[in-house]
Amino acid sequence: MIELLSEETKKQVISYHNEILKMGRLVQGMFLKFKDAFFEKNVDLSREIIKQDMRVDFIEARLEYKSMEILAINNLYGIYFKIVFLGNKIIGILESMADLCETMAKNNIDLLSYPNSINPYQFEDLFDISQNMLGESLRLFSNIVENRDLYMEKDAIELAKIICKTDIEVDSLYNAFKRNLMGKVTKDNFKSIMANIEILSNLEKFSDLTTNIAEYSIFILTGDRYKCNKEGFDIFYSLGE
Repeated sequence: MIELLSEETKKQVISYHNEILKMGRLVQGMFLKFKDAFFEKNVDLSREIIKQDMRVDFIEARLEYKSMEILAINNLYGIYFKIVFLGNKIIGILESMADLCETMAKNNIDLLSYPNSINPYQFEDLFDISQNMLGESLRLFSNIVENRDLYMEKDAIELAKIICKTDIEVDSLYNAFKRNLMGKVTKDNFKSIMANIEILSNLEKFSDLTTNIAEYSIFILTGDRYKCNKEGFDIFYSLGE
């Protein structure tokens, strides 16, 4: 007979889940700060982002230890086990996203040291889409616990499909911008063009990682492993198989 989880154990898991969300909001704040630094050509703001990455590294280490502690002490099962075990994967993803914000901030500092004739506002849609994707992925992860009784699996999968479709759009936009920028390369603007492309490339990677959060959230909720690819958001394998 399976022993029911105590209310205290459930509270530990929910607290852990909420701390992951807080980490996600911190990364979200780093991204918004970078967005301002990029469009406002702000070196000081870029340096703030670089310093902030160290805080995310500390939070990652603390939450990884907490996940091991929860798993070691409690005999978890079902969705509570998946929240802790797969939540640890999401922590790693968020840390990688923070690293990308740090890298983009460094790219921005380099970019501002070169003569630059590229209008950054042509990339505004790409930034807005990536920003919205992260917000939706964090909402999806949040609803696993906060609105579980009201949140239907089919609704969660539909949201994940939208996030996946958006990621494919980001890939297309990035490739279009890259082709356009490469077509404008001259001896004088080469370094500036390459710095812009590097930022856009990291932005595309940031969006890919956002999709990974959605994938793991669906895995936690349903027990089915979905993957986002060019064909769409499709089931990869099921724990029931």
